[in-house]
Amino acid sequence: MRIFNKVLSTSLLVLWDIVSVAAAIIIGLGLRYGFLNKELTFSWYLLHLQLIILFSIIVVLCNVVCRCYLNVWRHAGITEYSRQVTAAVLSVFLLAIINYIYKFLNFEDIIIISMLELILTLMSRVSVRVGYWAHSRVKSIKVRKKMKRVLVFGASEAGTNLVYKLRSHPEDNLLPVCFIDDNENMWGKKVSGIPVIGGRKKLTVAIRENNISEVIITAHNANHETLKELLTCCHRMHCTLKRFGTIDEVNEKSFGSATISDINLEDLLKRDSVTLNMVVVKSFIENKTILVTGGAGSIGSEICRQVLSFGAKRLLIFDIFENGLYEIENDLKERFDSDRFELILGSIRDENRLEEIFEKYKPDVVFHAAAHKHVPMMELNPKEAIKNNVYGTLNLARQALLHKTEKFILISTDKAVNPTSIMGASKRIAEMIIQMMDKLGETDFAAVRFGNVLGSSGSIVPLFKKQIERGGPLTVTHPEMSRFFMTIPEAVQLVLEAGAMADGGEIFVLDMGEPVLIYDLACDMIRLSGYEPDKDIRIEFIGLRPGEKLFEEISLAEEDVTKTRNNKIYICRPVTYEEKYLNDLLELMNEAVKNVNTEMVFKYVRELVPTFKTLSPLKEANSADIM
Repeated sequence: MRIFNKVLSTSLLVLWDIVSVAAAIIIGLGLRYGFLNKELTFSWYLLHLQLIILFSIIVVLCNVVCRCYLNVWRHAGITEYSRQVTAAVLSVFLLAIINYIYKFLNFEDIIIISMLELILTLMSRVSVRVGYWAHSRVKSIKVRKKMKRVLVFGASEAGTNLVYKLRSHPEDNLLPVCFIDDNENMWGKKVSGIPVIGGRKKLTVAIRENNISEVIITAHNANHETLKELLTCCHRMHCTLKRFGTIDEVNEKSFGSATISDINLEDLLKRDSVTLNMVVVKSFIENKTILVTGGAGSIGSEICRQVLSFGAKRLLIFDIFENGLYEIENDLKERFDSDRFELILGSIRDENRLEEIFEKYKPDVVFHAAAHKHVPMMELNPKEAIKNNVYGTLNLARQALLHKTEKFILISTDKAVNPTSIMGASKRIAEMIIQMMDKLGETDFAAVRFGNVLGSSGSIVPLFKKQIERGGPLTVTHPEMSRFFMTIPEAVQLVLEAGAMADGGEIFVLDMGEPVLIYDLACDMIRLSGYEPDKDIRIEFIGLRPGEKLFEEISLAEEDVTKTRNNKIYICRPVTYEEKYLNDLLELMNEAVKNVNTEMVFKYVRELVPTFKTLSPLKEANSADIM
């Protein structure tokens, strides 16, 4: 039906253009020589019938070349009308050339006919635009009293486009009433027929005096600081805050696809967007066999999506969590061919399973994201953290080295720096292992270290969401606790580029921006849910849990941190470890794990990681050491 309507509307426009040409020629020549001129014989009219056919063909062809029949005229603007005028000028030029050869008209005749033809052609287009506008206005007047009154923050091109969209779709029940804009030159003026009341300092007054129900901010103005300021003001004034479009749409001026959406946590924490070296990443991934351990997890699953997008020949998704594998399979098969990826159930602790996989598939690149990462849980189960994060990594690295894998990228954490938890210490030992293994063969081993990712399973954000749904309280450990945050896609993009840069032995550190106070994060999430912190939903401080720090660090004092060509990625140059000493301690710690000797496990962890600071291992072991 949609195709039929499109063909019908295009056919009507073509027919109108032909009629416009005929009318322009008859009226133009009639005005010039007189409609009742006796000298206009039958042969004269026959000649000009041929002219009508010729000019009609020229006009239609020029409209096709200038893509005038592809325009949606009910939404037409300067671009569409410019194309139409360009087509008219081009048709006059072609007609003048043909007339110069055959000399069937005077130059004055061509000018008069062309002007008339352009007027008649534009009339049809303008009438569609005016008719649609009038129809929308009539509809909006009928429902105006029921519509939400909207304040638009930003009277830029995006803001005026938003006003046009709201007026064109009265069924959305949103009535633009006024603008707020920080540009003083616009204050007191009207844009698209509605007033610019002033800058952001006038926001509260504008909301109150105009009975505003909703504030919509355009993406050009939507940095996280402005969003927080507006969010606080809107909650105080009991109106909602939304945004129009994305930064990419604003930069490309593709407002046609821009939509109104809710403000989310990523918007409030957003920093400068990541600029990826697409050529380098594509050459790193394309036509390779990629193994992702922990492929069903938050980071692992996003690595899977992105490596397939970059042209991986085969993706091996390895995980112990069968439900997670089922979910990632359903997600990937909607976007990619099923023969490009394979699901493999297993554990990185199982050396035989790993050997089987490497023998069969010979992966070119390994992204090692499988890990126990929940800090308090690992404090209750310290030996499990060591088994999985240390010896699982060692098993995997040995297979990669044995089968000459090109690159091995460990996903690490800022908790590995001066760790206060067994989880952080285990990840620091994993980093030491890959730096040791890098010296033993052809495989390039490297690690990528970053902080928390928003929305990952087991993180603070899903917990806060559940607590808000229950009506609170939100539990924050300490008013001064802070963490680095990054979105999952952003983190993985940087992981891929860091992997492409790796020459072996490096620990890459991602720029996580400024640390965020967990208390501020809790307040933001409460406001985003439409409530007021400590008024509608309470925030309760519960004290630090075992293994937690007040703040995280991103690099060790002895690590030489240098910049890379990507200003979001830094390199900690390799720290030298004595191979025999490291291997001996790993063997001794493994025996302690097997013998369920938690005190000795912690002793060897401290020898391996001198900066590790924690509670007494005996106290931990006696309280809750679960195998």
